[in-house]
Amino acid sequence: MTTILKKDILYKLHQANFEKIINYIQEISLLIIKEYENKNLKLPNNENQIRSIILEEYLTKQKNKYKMEDYRFLPEVFENYQGNGKYAGRVDIHVILKNDFPKEEAYYVIECKRIDGTKKMNKKYVEEGIARFITGKYSSYYHRNIMLGFIIKNINIYKNTLEIEKIQNASSDKKMHSSFVPTSNTSKNKNIEAYECIYNINGNKLQLVHIFSNYSNIIK
Repeated sequence: MTTILKKDILYKLHQANFEKIINYIQEISLLIIKEYENKNLKLPNNENQIRSIILEEYLTKQKNKYKMEDYRFLPEVFENYQGNGKYAGRVDIHVILKNDFPKEEAYYVIECKRIDGTKKMNKKYVEEGIARFITGKYSSYYHRNIMLGFIIKNINIYKNTLEIEKIQNASSDKKMHSSFVPTSNTSKNKNIEAYECIYNINGNKLQLVHIFSNYSNIIK
C-alpha cells in the first residue's frame, strides 16, 4: 500500500469519526430540547452548568443508545502544559476514541459558548473560542474540532452566524479569516444549525464545525 493511499484512508477514517461526533451532538441537543419541553424543565443560564448537564446527563449516558461506546467524553481538561506548573488553557470537553487511549495527544476538542445575538457575546465567541484554536492555545491533533454555541435568546441563527463571520474576518490576523458554510450533515430540525469553517494556518488547514443549539425556550 502506498503512502498516499494510507494517508487517504486515514483521512477518510478520521473524517468519519468526526462526523459521527457531530451527528451525536446534534441528536443529543435535540433530545435535551424535547425532554426539557415535555417535562417543563429549564436549563440554567450559565455556560459551565449547561455544558456539565449536556456532558454528564446526556453525552455520557446515551452512548449505548447512539452506538457511541468507543468514544469517551471528558470535562474541563487542561491544555498544552507550559512548564512551571502552568497550562496554556482549559477546554470544555475532550473527545477520545477507544483506539486512541494510548496516545495522550490524540483527541477532539469541543469548546462551548453562549450566544444571545449581541455583539458582546459574538465577540467573546470569536476571541475566547475560535481564536484559541487558531493560535494553538487549544490542540488540534486531527486538524478538526468543534465549537458548540448555546443559543439563549430567540434569534435568527443564520443571520447571527454572519455577524460572527464579520467579527472573525475583521481580525488583523489573516489566519482568523474564513467563511461559514452549512455542513452537509446539519440537522433538518430548525433548532439546530451547523456550519463549517476552514482556516489556513501556516500551510495547514484547520476544520472547525460550529454547532448552534437553540435552547432559548428552555433557559431560565
